[in-house]
Amino acid sequence: MAPDVLAVFWKHRQRFFWQPESGGILLGRRRGKHLEVLLATEPSSHDKRSTFSFGREAVGHAEVAQQTWLRGERQVDYLGEWHTHPQTVPIPSGIDRAEWCKLVLQRPEKSTLLTVVVGTKELRVELVDHVRHEVLESIPLRSGG
Repeated sequence: MAPDVLAVFWKHRQRFFWQPESGGILLGRRRGKHLEVLLATEPSSHDKRSTFSFGREAVGHAEVAQQTWLRGERQVDYLGEWHTHPQTVPIPSGIDRAEWCKLVLQRPEKSTLLTVVVGTKELRVELVDHVRHEVLESIPLRSGG
């Protein structure tokens, strides 16, 4: 993941009980089975946010994706989703997993979805396809990536 992506995660992690969840989309390149995450959108004013939930709306995120796709010579793709949880070591909820499955089924060829749940101290990174969720790793979250 690019340092700018990790900086977005660091900026939006839920350090205080009153902070709402944040999230966005992950953009980058697919290189065979490898994913290169170049950009994470930040929450928009249209997103639905509370302390224990995040609902991403297309407005704001879609425009960034379109601009990035054009600037990236049409090689930058939607890779997946990220959002925060108010947990030290984040664990995806049943709602998270159900939403991710819906997103995979909406994708052409049901392509794999990269998901990141940002906790206060760790990231939970998973690959999701139409059959399974594969935990890639939990990564310690540090200032500046």
